[in-house]
Amino acid sequence: MNIDHVFSHLPTLTTKRLILRRMLLSDAQDIFDYASDFEVSKTTNWSPHTSIEDSKIYVKSMLKRYSYNQASEWGIVLKKTGKIIGTCGFTTWFPTHYKGEIGYSLAQKFWNLGLTTEAVRIVIEFGFNTIKLNRIEARCRLDNPASERVMQKAGMKFEGIQRDIMFVKKRFTSLKVYSILESDFKNLE
Repeated sequence: MNIDHVFSHLPTLTTKRLILRRMLLSDAQDIFDYASDFEVSKTTNWSPHTSIEDSKIYVKSMLKRYSYNQASEWGIVLKKTGKIIGTCGFTTWFPTHYKGEIGYSLAQKFWNLGLTTEAVRIVIEFGFNTIKLNRIEARCRLDNPASERVMQKAGMKFEGIQRDIMFVKKRFTSLKVYSILESDFKNLE
């Protein structure tokens, strides 16, 4: 794959239980079903979707990111149902520095089943094997131990806390930073 167009030609990734694919406008209802849940958005930098229109706006922004070859996310499809139950992918990509940051979210009824870790692992694999990154990082709020466990289970290492790094939902927020290097990843295989 030509990495110059990696996000504009985002391939479908598969795991044992999941399909990660480009989002479509027709996915807006599936996305609204979980993104409207306050518990899902509570420890994210986005607010719960209050209407299907919010979900359509999100999908349209992702479609635009695909078309401009910008860091973007896959929809996480549960093979068993064919429905999108979350998202996972790159929130930033710095090709000059061979690094990217990943983010993820998942419908509450699928928490604690290892699905997010499964998605994160295939995205990390894609980042190292296809995009040829050297470093992949992820961050979570201090009050999100579940997200921190996902990063740990995916082989990422804790680096520290970025104090008051973001102003989200009318307050300053500190984030824990985790990363995995290509050399770490090779040692996991």
